[in-house]
Amino acid sequence: MVAVVPDARVRLDLDAYCHTCQHRHRLGRTPQDFTAELWEWEAKHHDHEFEFLSPRRQLPPRFDDRPYQQAGASPWWLTYAENANVKIAYAASAALTITLASLATSATFLVGRESTAIVNTTDLYIDGRIMVKITTGASAPTVDTEIRVYGVQPLDDTPTWPDTMTGSDAGRTVTNAYILDSAFILLGNTAVSAATAVGYPIRTLTLAEAFGFVPKRFSVFVTHNTGQNLHATGSLHSLVYIGAYLTSI
Repeated sequence: MVAVVPDARVRLDLDAYCHTCQHRHRLGRTPQDFTAELWEWEAKHHDHEFEFLSPRRQLPPRFDDRPYQQAGASPWWLTYAENANVKIAYAASAALTITLASLATSATFLVGRESTAIVNTTDLYIDGRIMVKITTGASAPTVDTEIRVYGVQPLDDTPTWPDTMTGSDAGRTVTNAYILDSAFILLGNTAVSAATAVGYPIRTLTLAEAFGFVPKRFSVFVTHNTGQNLHATGSLHSLVYIGAYLTSI
């Protein structure tokens, strides 16, 4: 069977007009992509009266616009607003406040450090990701042990935090493993080698993947069982938050 390769040089150009909400938008795609463009327009203007016209249409010769001027009205095609496309955009990265220098090991992962809470009541991000780098210490860690990054959110708007969490940068001891497994969400983790002073990038879930949506407030809990303290230089640890939002262009 011979594969048919779409010819990207062929384009279909149309202007879409919605007469119900009075918006217009230029459509221009290859024939293969044009159907998807039409369905996207229909989804935005479902049950509306709309049509597609050639962008090459011209005013008729000797068109007399004096009746419009006298009536103080414009032809309908001049009053339609450009239809907006909603796209995802990203906020500037922001460092989380959390002190990880010399964080002690915890065989049960119950002892660790909480970050200061991130508050989403103003930015209203629809998603976001925490970029993490954590560095092991000067003494050799136990091979194949772990560094873990958990997410935690309050129980209400007060806010009331679960267990010993408070939404501030401080050392924390979770009461037991049952609470750790039920109230905390594992955002990401990494195993470590026996090499010293290695900075481990940890890929984390996005907040929407972890919580189902971006909470009004959330903090991060970092813990590890490497057998040695984390690196004593604070600048070798990094937790950075990048929020995502929708923009209309």
